Amino acid sequence: MAKKVLVYAYLEGNLGDDLMVWILCRRYPHVQFRVLAHESYKTTFRGLKNLKVYSFNDRQVVVWNKVLNVVKHGKEDFFRRMVRKADAVVHIGGSVYTQHENYQMSFMSDYVLRDTSRRMYVCGANFGPYRDESFYQNYYNLLARYDGVCFRDRYSYGLFEALPNVRYAPDVVFNYRPSAYIQKGDEKKQVLISAIQMKNRGGAFAICGYAEDYRNFMAGITEKYIDSGYRVKFVSFCKSQGDPEAAAEIIDCISPGKRTMIEQYVYENNPEEAVSLFDESEIVIGTRFHSIILGWLKDKKVLPVVYDAKTLHTLEDNGCGSYVTLDQLKGADVDRLAGQAQRLPAELREQLLKDSQNQFADLDGFLNEL
Repeated sequence: MAKKVLVYAYLEGNLGDDLMVWILCRRYPHVQFRVLAHESYKTTFRGLKNLKVYSFNDRQVVVWNKVLNVVKHGKEDFFRRMVRKADAVVHIGGSVYTQHENYQMSFMSDYVLRDTSRRMYVCGANFGPYRDESFYQNYYNLLARYDGVCFRDRYSYGLFEALPNVRYAPDVVFNYRPSAYIQKGDEKKQVLISAIQMKNRGGAFAICGYAEDYRNFMAGITEKYIDSGYRVKFVSFCKSQGDPEAAAEIIDCISPGKRTMIEQYVYENNPEEAVSLFDESEIVIGTRFHSIILGWLKDKKVLPVVYDAKTLHTLEDNGCGSYVTLDQLKGADVDRLAGQAQRLPAELREQLLKDSQNQFADLDGFLNEL
């Protein structure tokens, strides 16, 4: 009988997170995966025949929630029932352990999830940033009870390396391979730019103070590439987090006569279509973490714009010295930086693709056993 696995992920229309779920399900075609998500994910994951998407509005879900609320006095719902019935739960995602203002709520969710599930795995995560030692210690004790945890950077792994169930492997998205029917497009003289919205990002690790410097820098480097004969395409990874608005604000800063050389693409529910944009581009200016990973995966020249420690840790892991941080944007020499986009050395790229399969080493042992 096929094993049943519940996927626990950030499913809010973000390309990077959607790709991780896509990769997970395609790796184990003999496993029956389940996920509770928005109705739109029935379209996003329509190509995954072994993934059942339950929507919050499905009649089955609504009825079960009403029944369980009465029978279990509010202590059970459809999601927790899914957790109990699954052979395992896989928490797959990137920045899933960041200390936000109300982190106690997310910690309790993780705690209950571990207590409720039969087996619990984490793939693709990084840890932090965090401020309080108690945040780290609480998760140290919790993750010690998991059946397998794989971090995507050595910094995060180093925080938990004393735990025998913890490992490190390069990011999950290095495992991406297109479906057989997806044809690789020819590379164009095109720059693909991933932009994020910074204006409303306050809190403990605020980046909103760099919004103007970021917008001016991105506009400046866009114009530089256009002057050098490139077309530019802005790719928005996450509509709900304001990526399209960020791209539009940058484009508004560009000379009107050059805007005919610019296109915008907004990811909604077709992961493979979005990834194909990397095939057709020569250069990637990446702010989103997975725009950098996809650029490397597709053997493109990449210039990372670092807004978060998770990106910096991955760059350091791979000896990548060509990048620009937020505090370097003001007055940055765009002419110089435009020429610093680099491909990964071929040997390193191949090693990353090979080693990234270890993200699933614990799952392989469980899901592939007879």
